[in-house]
Amino acid sequence: MKAHKMWVRSSKRLKRVATYLAVLLVALVVLVPYAWMISGSFKETLELQSSDVTVPQLRPSWIPRGPTLRNYREVNLTVPMLRYFRHSIVISLGTMVAATLLALPAAYALSRFNFRGRGVYTVSVLATQMLPGILFLIPYYLIFTTVSRHTGIPLRDTYGGMIFTYTSFALPFSIVMLRSYLNGIPLEIDEQAMIDGCTQLRALWTVIVPLATPGIAAVAIYAFIMAWNEVLFASVLTGRSTKTVAIGIMDYITATGANWGGMMAACIVISIPVLVLFTSMQRYIVEGLIAGATKG
Repeated sequence: MKAHKMWVRSSKRLKRVATYLAVLLVALVVLVPYAWMISGSFKETLELQSSDVTVPQLRPSWIPRGPTLRNYREVNLTVPMLRYFRHSIVISLGTMVAATLLALPAAYALSRFNFRGRGVYTVSVLATQMLPGILFLIPYYLIFTTVSRHTGIPLRDTYGGMIFTYTSFALPFSIVMLRSYLNGIPLEIDEQAMIDGCTQLRALWTVIVPLATPGIAAVAIYAFIMAWNEVLFASVLTGRSTKTVAIGIMDYITATGANWGGMMAACIVISIPVLVLFTSMQRYIVEGLIAGATKG
């Protein structure tokens, strides 16, 4: 009996150690590239390009041999990164607001109302997540050009066109995640609000929305980050007026050379808004994602 207890205790200890090692391995895989990017942002381009593992004096090092802030001072000198930064902020915030405002009533309707076709609609929304985004690239481009040709309304290389594009991609997952969260809020709360004189719409905005704040925050941050990091559609549908940082970062590579130090410094600068936003909303994001995955 004693040997069995010791075996069980040893087994639990081994599982705990294995869990810690797995977490450490994932953290290293995720954080090492960021650490190298931070280190490279303080290095001269010559030091980055002349690295050679076979020569002791030129071996890559985590600590810059000649630390410099030139890359940060010149981050907007050769490439108008601040202008791209402004474009990304407008498009990402617009996508976040549009996706959240559209996903909330849709998720509420799926959660609260029984109507014909609800199951088919939900499955259809989920099915859109199975298709790779590149399948929609040419159709979107053709839609934009056709609409512009027949109506005169410009869509390509405009804030409205990009917000429309990213909102359409963020909506399916946002609706499903928010619906799962709303399923965990008792229906009796809505009924009690309507007994007190609220309409269905007023009950949604005054009673349900405050209770669903974590889920709404998770959806909003998801939409923002999706629009901020997207590259494929931005490379085709944006232009001089709306180029985002995800595409603009490649301007540091030209036909005559690559400014790796400047690129790494720019990556650090453009990651600050997402880092600040994610850190400030972390509690709501984690709570909303966990609840959305387990409720309903």
